[in-house]
Amino acid sequence: MSDVLDRFDAAPRATLTALAAHLIPAAHGMPSAGDVIDDRRLRFVLEARPDLLEPLRTALGTGLPEDPAARLAVLERDEPDAHAALLLVVVGAYYTDKVVRERLRYPGQEAKVLQSWKYPVYLEEGLLDGVQARGAIWRDPTTGRTAMEARPAPAAPAERRA
Repeated sequence: MSDVLDRFDAAPRATLTALAAHLIPAAHGMPSAGDVIDDRRLRFVLEARPDLLEPLRTALGTGLPEDPAARLAVLERDEPDAHAALLLVVVGAYYTDKVVRERLRYPGQEAKVLQSWKYPVYLEEGLLDGVQARGAIWRDPTTGRTAMEARPAPAAPAERRA
């Protein structure tokens, strides 16, 4: 079985490091994503999400500007799937790093026991009110359709009978 990183030589890895450092720079005692994302982190993300491999290769390929900001702008405009894959890989690799999680004091996801007969405190506090009022904002990665495009048109009010 081949390693997912076999398809990344030194040039795409250097491009990824530069883009990652641009997207998440070092600040406030936190390392940059360029400092954190090594082969182990990249392998972790790509093994969990093999569908990101080809769009990531597109994002790191030749023929695009070397400057990270310019490359990101071109990708966002011309290759939105590659742009989205790049962002997901960088964020996923960064925030699954143990040192980053420790510095954020975030232990990772924890199982919580839910008691169905109790009304959750986060609902009482209204923490989801804004999310519910906003409505769905997802985008289907296979079609590019958004929640708004997929939502059926509201039905016309029924005519009143005389």
